Amino acid sequence: MASWDDLADYLRRNYKIAEDSGTLLRLVFTLNDDRSQEVVVTRGSMASSPQEWAMIVSFFAELSAVRDVSALLVEASEYVVGGVVQYGPRLAVRHSVPLATLDIDEFLEPFNLTLKTADLLEQKFGIGDRF
Repeated sequence: MASWDDLADYLRRNYKIAEDSGTLLRLVFTLNDDRSQEVVVTRGSMASSPQEWAMIVSFFAELSAVRDVSALLVEASEYVVGGVVQYGPRLAVRHSVPLATLDIDEFLEPFNLTLKTADLLEQKFGIGDRF
């Protein structure tokens, strides 16, 4: 991959896109046991660096529904990719990858693990199958 456009084009060719704003792609996957999980891939950058990034985000719970945030953070520390972040009232697993030197396999593995991690955390700490 060399750019956001390259990654976005790859995702458009290989997956069903639920929403496409140009800099944000939303995908919804059906998992085992008829569960679903949404993943958002967005274009990102940092003011301190000209490097372009892709952020992989998968929501798993409303913050108000999580009874033990400390236990959630301990659980999340056991996973290889992603970190738990808060977007408004919702919690998500987020992982970011630099695009300039990215090979597609270096994207797909974190993409799949972010999706699976969010689903596991949703099962354990969320309420039902909302995301």
